[in-house]
Amino acid sequence: MLIENFKLENWIAKYENLTKYDLSQTCIQNLTIKELENICDCELNLKNIQLGYGKLYGSENLKQAICNLYDNKKPENITVTLGGIGANELALKTFINSKDKVVCLAPCYQQLYSISKFYGANVVLTDIQNLEKNAKDAKLICINNPNNPTGTILTDNEINLIINVAKKNNSYIFADEAYRGLTYTKSFADIYDKTIVTGSMSKAYSLAGIRVGWICAQNFFINNVNLNRQYNTISISAIDDAIATLALNNHKKIINRNIKIINNNKKIVDDFIKKTGYSWLFEPNSTAIGCIKYKNSDLNSKDFCKNIVENTEVLLVPSHVFDCSENFFRIGFGMQKEYLIKALEKLIDYIV
Repeated sequence: MLIENFKLENWIAKYENLTKYDLSQTCIQNLTIKELENICDCELNLKNIQLGYGKLYGSENLKQAICNLYDNKKPENITVTLGGIGANELALKTFINSKDKVVCLAPCYQQLYSISKFYGANVVLTDIQNLEKNAKDAKLICINNPNNPTGTILTDNEINLIINVAKKNNSYIFADEAYRGLTYTKSFADIYDKTIVTGSMSKAYSLAGIRVGWICAQNFFINNVNLNRQYNTISISAIDDAIATLALNNHKKIINRNIKIINNNKKIVDDFIKKTGYSWLFEPNSTAIGCIKYKNSDLNSKDFCKNIVENTEVLLVPSHVFDCSENFFRIGFGMQKEYLIKALEKLIDYIV
């Protein structure tokens, strides 16, 4: 049984091999093992790792390192998964039953609502202004904080609103927090008991290649997830487990490195915006992605980005893949500075 097309991934797959400059990227200068060792001032002894299944739900050392990212979580509140995308799929698969009402705060990562639909939920997309009205009788409220595609975090008032709506409807909150860590963002797992949170090593920690994510939730739910994962995951790689453990035990060093990259590169994108007369949809404040409004309202976002890639070899992500309003595109700016500058120069030459 096929799930609906993943619009974002299909767009990238269609054009990534035809482009010279990929600004669809969402990670921050992925680390090599050597760079990670230098940052952590510690050598990974990978040659002595036994290549068996290891601990099925993540080693105790890794789960404790993940717990340290939250206020009061224990290893029994954690299960380690194959990436953040694997965490989302396992958690939603375990939680959702047919005909459940699921409300997703849009725009957000398509996986959250497409997976929910696939498992039989009645899905409602809503903006935060209409959340209270649309969340009536919802079993689950899905959010993506920090947000993909906007690169912003929820305000304290917005967080309080979401929690109050969840309490009013006795709803659970599902929080995809894959980008959390690059700024101070309190986890929903620490402020509302009926929360299921997912995290990842890919975005804030620059280690997408090790494919490590996790679910943080009440231990009875983690036990149920661990029953379901026996059908598709079993365990993660023992090597990935060791790398993730080292990184999270030194996560502040990695975060400091990545914040510098974001701050420096955002200035470059800000300069591009001034030169083109474009504007941020919402100015990003937490990640290396953001959404930029373009001026040519005659072109929908798909045609705009198609023209860009065909004429400049620069890959952007059109707003239509996020099932939201037109006339903006998502840009990633976590790559090498020289690469970003060259890509934006190509855009300026074509646009201005």
